[in-house]
Amino acid sequence: MNTDVGIQCDQHGSECQVSLSGRITIDSSPDLKVLLLQRLQSPSCQSLTVDFYEVLYMDASGIAVLLEILKASRNQGKTFRLSRLRERPRFLLEAWRLLPLFEESNQVAEPNRKGPE
Repeated sequence: MNTDVGIQCDQHGSECQVSLSGRITIDSSPDLKVLLLQRLQSPSCQSLTVDFYEVLYMDASGIAVLLEILKASRNQGKTFRLSRLRERPRFLLEAWRLLPLFEESNQVAEPNRKGPE
């Protein structure tokens, strides 16, 4: 796996969570795509959430990976969510008007930030 991006995988029942950190670039995207597709294709994973809280940078190749995972999840009848999008990843998705395609989740409260009241 490319060292630009850190990946931590957890599973709770049928919910799979992948937490990313670092930089998602053209160098790290192919390995990330393979890992996310493997998680999604697991029979025990019915819902995949990718946490972006610690992602510092993402280029267009990261967007391409997310679109491929979204398509695969829909083809398999599974749920795919993005969680805690910040700065660059959110900017890219908004600039390309792709954010509405994705379901968002903010399962874990961000530090120093109040949740909805």
